[in-house]
Amino acid sequence: MAIATSHRFTDGDLTPEPGRYRLVASGSCPWCRRVLIARRLLGLTEALPVSWSYGRGEDGYWELTDASGEPGADPVLGARSLAEVYANTPGHEAPFTIPALVDTTTGHVVCDDSGTLLFDLATAWWDLHGVGAPDLYPIDRRNSTDAWDAWIGEHVNRAYGVATHSEDEEVAEAAAREMLIALDVIDTVLARATHMEASREAGLTIQDAPPLSAVVAVGQYLCGNEPTGSDIRLFTTLQSYAYGGRQHMPGGDAPTLSFWPALARWFRALEQRPGWVGAEERSALGL
Repeated sequence: MAIATSHRFTDGDLTPEPGRYRLVASGSCPWCRRVLIARRLLGLTEALPVSWSYGRGEDGYWELTDASGEPGADPVLGARSLAEVYANTPGHEAPFTIPALVDTTTGHVVCDDSGTLLFDLATAWWDLHGVGAPDLYPIDRRNSTDAWDAWIGEHVNRAYGVATHSEDEEVAEAAAREMLIALDVIDTVLARATHMEASREAGLTIQDAPPLSAVVAVGQYLCGNEPTGSDIRLFTTLQSYAYGGRQHMPGGDAPTLSFWPALARWFRALEQRPGWVGAEERSALGL
């Protein structure tokens, strides 16, 4: 954690206010992409401006861009590097992570946790949502989204990060196995809900899946027939996996998404929906 306390909008700590906060993000980062997707889907692009980063600077941290989009001083934050932004934040410490939500009235980073940002934008920012914005965390599916969020976070997102970044070969291999089995499970659950044949149906049981409260709501998407925040959390990691990341798994020969037919269909359906892939992400992913 780069800041001592990652603040929340849901507990009355922070107050949603259009234009007050600025999101520092990069299209190449899956943690940023989950917040960027929610921002677009919810119609918050004007209420929550973005300061873009396209890579690491000379100091080794995410560099910011000037008004022309080139590396330089951000016109609002007045900083050239994310490290400079964190330096204004009490209790900060390396590593300096993105996404970073900056309160422009103080210059402090007030939240650096993508999961809480996704949830808070979907719930506490309700009054600022655009007309027709989806309900990414519907109350009647909250047991499902909570269970999926925790399960995906542990068995897919964390495992993928360890598998692709750990320098310990045994640790990386164990994490890779965990993630690939998790994709087997999700493929099976989606296949059962949509009457498709799963890739490894015979080797799995419903006990391998998240708690029953999560399973009963599965439809075309993880929690029913409309996407939720749980789909966003899984989607951005699979984006990274599909577009270059699988080559960085141990052995360099992890399966393509087509190995999991129901999961692949779910992924392509989301990828083609308006708002799910922005121009910055397309550029970063080489799409």
